[in-house]
Amino acid sequence: MPFPHLKERLRKDGWLYLALAGCILLCLILGMTEGTSTQTAEEARLARVLSAMAGAGDVEVAVFYQEEDALPCGAVVVAQGADDVAVRLQLTRAVCTLLGLEASQVDVFKLGGGSP
Repeated sequence: MPFPHLKERLRKDGWLYLALAGCILLCLILGMTEGTSTQTAEEARLARVLSAMAGAGDVEVAVFYQEEDALPCGAVVVAQGADDVAVRLQLTRAVCTLLGLEASQVDVFKLGGGSP
């Protein structure tokens, strides 16, 4: 072995290197899944309801909660039909009704194609 100290070190601290390699592997795996959807069941249900509205098209929803009591404190809706003012107002009203929010706590945006 070209590095005699390395062989001794591996024998002595092998478990440490194994644990370090495991941590690195775990971080890599978690990093690869970071881009996957973390949509909650409630957000998925809201998106289904809202997308059934006339003119809404595809819809995605993100709901924000107060940390201390888990009550909704805001929502963002992204919908294909959001460029139509009437659709945007209907989506806002529906989210307000379903989550008990004020209109000022809901933002609705046009769903883009995904690339700039």
